[in-house]
Amino acid sequence: MKKIFLFETPSDAVGHGIGTYANQLIEALAEKESFFKLYFVKIVFNEVDDFSIRKINVNVEEIKISFKDKLIKPNVEVPIKPILARKIFCLLGEFFNDPVDVVFHLNFVLQYELGKLAKEYDFKLIYTNHVSLWRVFYENDYEKFLKEWNNAAPKDDKEKMRVTSIQFEKKMYQIADQVICLNEDSKSFMKKHYGENAIEKLSLIANGLNLKSPVKKLNVTAQKKKMGFDEDAFIFLFAGRMNKQKGLDLLIKTFGKLLKKIPNAKLLIVGAGDFGVYTKMCADFCGSVVFAGYVDKSKINNYYAIANVGLVPSFTEQSSYVVLEMLSNQLPIIVSDIPAFEKPFRDKINVLKAETDSLGRVDEKSLATQMLNLYKNPELRNNLSKNGKTLFEAHFTARHMAERTIQLYLS
Repeated sequence: MKKIFLFETPSDAVGHGIGTYANQLIEALAEKESFFKLYFVKIVFNEVDDFSIRKINVNVEEIKISFKDKLIKPNVEVPIKPILARKIFCLLGEFFNDPVDVVFHLNFVLQYELGKLAKEYDFKLIYTNHVSLWRVFYENDYEKFLKEWNNAAPKDDKEKMRVTSIQFEKKMYQIADQVICLNEDSKSFMKKHYGENAIEKLSLIANGLNLKSPVKKLNVTAQKKKMGFDEDAFIFLFAGRMNKQKGLDLLIKTFGKLLKKIPNAKLLIVGAGDFGVYTKMCADFCGSVVFAGYVDKSKINNYYAIANVGLVPSFTEQSSYVVLEMLSNQLPIIVSDIPAFEKPFRDKINVLKAETDSLGRVDEKSLATQMLNLYKNPELRNNLSKNGKTLFEAHFTARHMAERTIQLYLS
């Protein structure tokens, strides 16, 4: 029987995309035949050393390894150093049998030392590339990336950090047996810059979301009233981390300029981040903007249910779980016209796309036009809603993601 070890180490992303990825994969694997065992290995740092195991479902067990370290704050990214990696291996040793049957599935560049040890033991190594580092570090400026990537002597510590991080990504690519890319853009980048064995090594598997059983239909009017919205409020919803990368600053600016044309509109912002920065931006129209803060996954569908339009004006994405949640909830959405939202996303068919510049920044006029278009056109909203759900079911279910991933585990 194959034994798969899926690792989670401390990171801010655990509470967002990467954490959702692991949870959705684990949930989908519960439906599969028991010809493998997956161990979800969670590494945490707190006040005591501890080791515990609990059963999640018929195919999955969680192994939680706690290391005593009071100085490390929760959700701060922690690189797994060589000595720590060997400690983890020692603690997991009883679960290893024939190397042929052991698979390590890593999700962070900072887990590189675990990958190195896995190859020393002749384990199969799979790496999922959740973040396009060059796009994040260089804000989509490809020429700037190339200049620093080819520079033998970094000019300062910031440049050195950027280049070193991407070099680690390349090293992870080189030692992995299989690399999962979440979109075609990341796959093309790795093929071009990391090169070797790209055809055999790279697989495109988009994120997937589990289809939930239908629940009692929500009374939208009552829910809007409960949340403090008027019955006739037209709600534009932004969900995700509040940062520049997600395009929230441009969205707030655009919304403020549109209010004269759509006076009953509200901008509902769901997510964590620096509230001080964004509340200042909407000081002149603060009565039309609602900050809900971080919302637990168990309650997020209530917000999708009352919204009229979803907004995802990101500069860069991989395979956005927010988009998948909106599609599955039949919420018409506007996305930025960036590589992550190329095929199978089709403008005016299953989404609306706002134009962007060469650096992925949303054009305010284009975004305003699309927002006004959906505000005025209920038929278009209805068509996008239906076609978006069809798109989700055809390409982005967790079952599809799990089936493709299992193929890599067993190949």
